[in-house]
Amino acid sequence: MTKEERSKLASTPPAWMYEFDLGDGIVTPLLTEELREIHRTRERMIVPVIEDFWPNGLVGQKCLDVACNEGYFSFFLYERGATVKGIDAREFNINRAKAVQRVYGYDSSRLTFSTQDFFFNQDPTNHYDLTLFLGLLYHLENPMGAIRILYRLTKRLCVIETQLTRQQEPICSGWGQTSKTLELPASMGLYEETDMDENNLAAHKSLSFIPNAVAVRKLLSSAGFSKVWQITPSPDSNQQYLNNDRGVFLALK
Repeated sequence: MTKEERSKLASTPPAWMYEFDLGDGIVTPLLTEELREIHRTRERMIVPVIEDFWPNGLVGQKCLDVACNEGYFSFFLYERGATVKGIDAREFNINRAKAVQRVYGYDSSRLTFSTQDFFFNQDPTNHYDLTLFLGLLYHLENPMGAIRILYRLTKRLCVIETQLTRQQEPICSGWGQTSKTLELPASMGLYEETDMDENNLAAHKSLSFIPNAVAVRKLLSSAGFSKVWQITPSPDSNQQYLNNDRGVFLALK
């Protein structure tokens, strides 16, 4: 790809979700400045986990990057030797991922991107050593259905990053009895995203169910994952993670 083509790729609106160095001083502009800090926090939380599970790299491992956006983490997995499939519901994101792949010259036999709704066309015979599910759970109308699909596809480890509600105290319900109170520690907030056509970060559907941390752990364990835990952010992490407004969870098959 020529310098002029790379410059046009980087500068064509809208701004990018991830920052890519396309060479010759051409860098993709971020949608917001906070994204740089969020991605740095994500990397610091996720990369050590992958390196602990696969200390010799990912050669011979199959990985699925769900809601891969422009392919940033797909490229990370590929660079460590994995065979990677990145999927996203938005064709615009996939076109950008493929364009960056061409710039970097990454082998299409080990790295593929496709426009795909996660709930459809998932081959049940396909299984992945590692699945990434970053920044999607809280955009979904059916989060439990998504988690069940993740469980079927994952052979070893699933990494989930999601926005969280701040609800920590149990919600109470009479549950059909005025004389009895049922405490519900796992809860979800319902949000209607009305800007899905204008905002590239909005939900693919209009309704989103945003879980609290207890709900994420409950969803994953109920789907069948044998061990689920949340990564504790370091003190220099983005404030959203320190406030528990966002979280990274690991689910072991």
